[in-house]
Amino acid sequence: MNRRIAIAAILLLAALSLWFVSRPESSSQQMPEMVRFDPSKVDSISLSGEGVESLSLQRSADGWTIAGGEKAETDAVNHLLDDLAEMQIVRVVTRNPDHYAELGIGNGSVHLSLKAGEQELLRVDIGRQGKDLLSTYLRIGDRPEVLAVNKTLLWQVRRAKKGWRAVQPQGAAVPAPQTAPKHTADE
Repeated sequence: MNRRIAIAAILLLAALSLWFVSRPESSSQQMPEMVRFDPSKVDSISLSGEGVESLSLQRSADGWTIAGGEKAETDAVNHLLDDLAEMQIVRVVTRNPDHYAELGIGNGSVHLSLKAGEQELLRVDIGRQGKDLLSTYLRIGDRPEVLAVNKTLLWQVRRAKKGWRAVQPQGAAVPAPQTAPKHTADE
């Protein structure tokens, strides 16, 4: 009797293993290629989306500037670029557009574009943070997949414009406005 139970348990485990490996969801989980780029080649970053203050950052000779000429916090920009360049796909979350909204992709996502001159290096829609709090859902370009990547990007891209501004060192003197020298009647 015990031998029959053991054989039945082994057959059941084998059948479950075979089913798990051959089910349609697991065969369609081929990982897409990640878009790779060199952060030093990026010369402009654009951020926009619902609930996000649209922002353009430009590389300048001495760091990064916010469109309009304000100096940007170079460390914050470089941190974002490094995270985008180093991100790895954890898993394909869905290929079904009906599930995009629940992952924050679409109307609620942050649209990010990186360019080198006129060439677009990366375009992504960044959705919600993953349930593990260590990943982010995103969609690359027009690809159908929503991916979970191993970086927490949402807090970086949802930063308000003032959060991108360079911090003035404490005690730094603000230069006085230039005025024309006053002439006296003796001159």
